[in-house]
Amino acid sequence: DPGMAFGTGTHETTAMCVAMIEKHYHGGEVLDVGTGSGILSIVALKMGAKHAVGTDLDPCAISATRENMEANGIPDNKMDVMIGNIIDDTQVQDKVGYGRYDIVAANILADVLIPLTPVICHQMKPGALYITSGILDVKEDVVVKAVKDAGLEVLEVTHQGEWVSVTARKQA
Repeated sequence: DPGMAFGTGTHETTAMCVAMIEKHYHGGEVLDVGTGSGILSIVALKMGAKHAVGTDLDPCAISATRENMEANGIPDNKMDVMIGNIIDDTQVQDKVGYGRYDIVAANILADVLIPLTPVICHQMKPGALYITSGILDVKEDVVVKAVKDAGLEVLEVTHQGEWVSVTARKQA
């Protein structure tokens, strides 16, 4: 239940991110940018992730995520949620941490993913996955370019309806 936040699990973008997490994820720590309802973190935690951190601009994301964690039997100490803009707020970047994450998920619009991608690379461990969606098909090329320009290797681009998901890996 997304409550007042975004993320029901039935939207094409969320479904593609979940599918990519299920396909590529092998444990570790998760950063969920634009966490909304916390669904992507919760999926990863249910798959055995050690810990997740969610960031969002919407204060409703905290209560929605906490309620969904409780509904899914996820202990409070398994996930931290914070409000702030990780793209340009160094305090949020510092609090999230650097070189820490095995997977970064971001199900947000292309116009946010483009400036996010070069920043978020600093939070990723070598070999980490970057799973994105929220991309309209007309924006696929610019997002793929941003991912490549940030030095990430594109592993997979998937489509569902008018939506696109890009999965990439940080070089080891």
